[in-house]
Amino acid sequence: MKKLSFLFAALSIMLISNLQAANVQLTVKLKNGDVVTGKTTLPKISVVTAYGTLTIPIEKVSNLRLGIVSDHTKDGAVLPDLSKLQTLTNEAEAKVVYERLLAYGSPILSTVLTYTQNPFYKISDRDNYTIEQLTDELYNKADLASGQTVNDAVTFDGSNYIEGSVAFGDITIQAEYGNLTFKRDKIESLDISAIEENVLSADGNYKLKASYHISGNDNKGWLNTGVKVKSGDKFAITATGKVVLKSLSGGTYGPDGYVSGTKDGAYTDDMSTKIWRSGLQNR
Repeated sequence: MKKLSFLFAALSIMLISNLQAANVQLTVKLKNGDVVTGKTTLPKISVVTAYGTLTIPIEKVSNLRLGIVSDHTKDGAVLPDLSKLQTLTNEAEAKVVYERLLAYGSPILSTVLTYTQNPFYKISDRDNYTIEQLTDELYNKADLASGQTVNDAVTFDGSNYIEGSVAFGDITIQAEYGNLTFKRDKIESLDISAIEENVLSADGNYKLKASYHISGNDNKGWLNTGVKVKSGDKFAITATGKVVLKSLSGGTYGPDGYVSGTKDGAYTDDMSTKIWRSGLQNR
């Protein structure tokens, strides 16, 4: 069952040592619909959440979706004003507080949303200058649909996902036609794959180390290996190791087929090969 060797290659991802920064290939998806791919160097990703800070090696991260920039340095002034806005009965006084909060703009939206999720929060009896109206106006300022998440989101280790705030600024990548710099507020998301500059040996072999854990993802299980081929290139794929079909039968398979455990009917020796081959479709 040689086709499983192709499966290994399609699900492979390069691992590099746990350094402060790593060379990565980025696919930058901009809010205007443009998509640009290139190389850069990124450090570890630190995600600040309500439960603490999680630091993730960049080689473990597969996707980073950027929310809006949040400014929690204003929380000391914003939170007391939100309490006032919730309890004030005089509309004229509420208007002053409301306009002061609105002037901070979308960077305080995350703080406002967190405030409304607390158990002590209740909807105001006033018709105007309420926290609900403030939230809608801040969403408009951020050019987001009401209710849309404002947090950054990180996907790592294949299937793990966490939302929070990531200290991430403008980014410069080395693309095919030169260096390009993108402003954070223009970026929708980043697809990330770690690359190792010395994986191409003198004899032309390109070595990829498979991930210790392989899981499905939003791309239907496809992972970017960093291997590029073009029409006319000749290549061969060899594989070692085992795959355990945890979400199916639990059976274990190697490059030559079934090894142990319960066999799965989805993988048989007589089925046609339709496995992705490093960028080429087998036909």
